[in-house]
Amino acid sequence: MFVPRFVKNMKPPQLIIFVFLTVILIGSIFLALPISDQNGQATSYLDSLFMAVSATCVTGLAVVNTADHWNTFGQVVILIMVEVGGLGFMSFLVLLLNMTGQHPSFKSKMMIRDAYSFTSINGGVNLVKSVIKLSLMTQMIGGLLLSVDFIPRFGWAKGIWFSVFHAISAHSNAGFDLFETSLFQFKDNPYVLFVMSLLILSGSFGFIVWFDLINFRSIKKITLHSRLALTMTTVLVGIGTVLYSLLNIKTFDGHILSYMAQNFFLSITPRSGGFTFSNYNATSYASLVLTMILMFIGGTSGSTAGGVKTTTFGILILNIKAIFTNRNSTIYHERRIPRRIISRVYEIVFIYIGIIFTSAFILLITEHLPKNNGIEYVFFEVISALATVGLSLGLTPELTAIGKVTIMILMFIGRIGIMTVIYAVGSHAKIDEELIQYPDEEIVVG
Repeated sequence: MFVPRFVKNMKPPQLIIFVFLTVILIGSIFLALPISDQNGQATSYLDSLFMAVSATCVTGLAVVNTADHWNTFGQVVILIMVEVGGLGFMSFLVLLLNMTGQHPSFKSKMMIRDAYSFTSINGGVNLVKSVIKLSLMTQMIGGLLLSVDFIPRFGWAKGIWFSVFHAISAHSNAGFDLFETSLFQFKDNPYVLFVMSLLILSGSFGFIVWFDLINFRSIKKITLHSRLALTMTTVLVGIGTVLYSLLNIKTFDGHILSYMAQNFFLSITPRSGGFTFSNYNATSYASLVLTMILMFIGGTSGSTAGGVKTTTFGILILNIKAIFTNRNSTIYHERRIPRRIISRVYEIVFIYIGIIFTSAFILLITEHLPKNNGIEYVFFEVISALATVGLSLGLTPELTAIGKVTIMILMFIGRIGIMTVIYAVGSHAKIDEELIQYPDEEIVVG
């Protein structure tokens, strides 16, 4: 197969970005065609590009309503991009190599490691195969569970299509729906809310965690990464459910099962799910802040979710605890976390916050804020885009051209990963720091 020389010369992070951009470009062309529109009219390319970025980056923010604007063909195009963005294009490369009997090159193994946040290049191919099987099985089970409600409600054809679409969208943490108003009609349906919650949660665990859980019975061991990820997920879901239950106590109508399902769902969907059954404009400021915090944290490394990731936030908390207890080392389950990992945590959090404030500043200049809306109207959208969540206060459909480009860049960075982008655009020159050492000098801080 012919591969252009400039592609061969790319570093793995650059190649990951290149392939994602290629998928987005192809998808945007299809969406711009009249065959994708309900009325048979061509969609503006900027809007089509925005939707392609949102789908491939599994975000869910939309400048046009997915159910109203796109016909079945357009919806299938969006779903394919969601699947590619959720599973990762490397999954399809591994499948292709497997079908043709070829072995992945060293560069392909490096790409697999970078694309899925694996710690080693060894065993990556087998792990990706397991990821594909697990994801497809989870989506199939989720589709079957949703069909129990959707088929009687919408009929066989529509019910099956809706079940498949929303199972894939939820598991991929994409947030796209075909109901026009997300899950508003299922607000008092604990069964659908619970199934969707579990699908979102399964996608946000991360492939490394799932691999550890599946093989726990045979190897009797779980990595420190998975232990921290599971602990943080449990804590965030538990605290989130309790806090939302307290904040929404005025809406309690006596139906305890529906109320708990609603708040359980609310604690999960901000961490990259993107579905909603309520109007966030009508919620309290406390609920908005809690939602933005959960969006900021996101899911687990190596998953379809965005955010700074649960393990990053967990290490940050552990390090802060070590600082307050005057410890030089950050310890978790009798293991010392390396200094370079802790430095990486602070780098990610600092850069993430910097991107949020810079992007919000741009949008506050270019976009019109509706009356009675403050800066939370913009910050909520920015965090949602960067964390690939898809929740909105209503800004996205009203974005200017500059606003759309800004949000697209945020979604792309959020899906690819901040460090991947930095490695891709970083200098090729590498200086061995051990060869040049400079003297230390104290600077007063704090």
